[in-house]
Amino acid sequence: MLARVSSVESFRRWRADEAADDQSLIDSLSDFAPTPAMLAGTALHAALEVAGPGESDVLKSGGYEFRLKTDIEIALPRQREIRARKDYGPLTVTGKFDALDGLTIIDHKSTARFDAERYVSGCQWKFYLDIFGCRKFRWNVFEIREVEFEVYEVFAFHVLEQMAYPGLHDDCMALALDFHDTVSRLMPDYTPALESA
Repeated sequence: MLARVSSVESFRRWRADEAADDQSLIDSLSDFAPTPAMLAGTALHAALEVAGPGESDVLKSGGYEFRLKTDIEIALPRQREIRARKDYGPLTVTGKFDALDGLTIIDHKSTARFDAERYVSGCQWKFYLDIFGCRKFRWNVFEIREVEFEVYEVFAFHVLEQMAYPGLHDDCMALALDFHDTVSRLMPDYTPALESA
């Protein structure tokens, strides 16, 4: 079985929610139409991909515009958008990072409200470190709000980091095996779309 890192994270959140039923997991793992916030996040990623060196107050991509209303200084390494996979018993987990700087994976996120705990408590960063054999995971988090149709203000910027730790691989393996067993039971024909991480 093959799964995206983001699907394993959806499963982890479902497992932690005592009120969630089986159908909510099936729905979260099934293909769905992206929300406006997801489309804006994808456009921001694309704008960062083509951003050149130097200062800019506006980033543009795919008809979207992002107005930088806060000081943001980020390095955009040359190694970007690389996908890899790793076997965890019967489950192969695949992920694609935004950028790589030495042994540091960099992930760009956009959100309406920054919540550090949401990122740190997740499993995505753990799987990325394990799959790519890296030591540090860094989130560049852009707080955005829509001010006009497809025009956003970036009003805050946060950097959050986590390090690999002893037992990280074992934690990933346990979660991957639980994902495999549960999804095999509930969705025997599960096949993920692999466009995103």
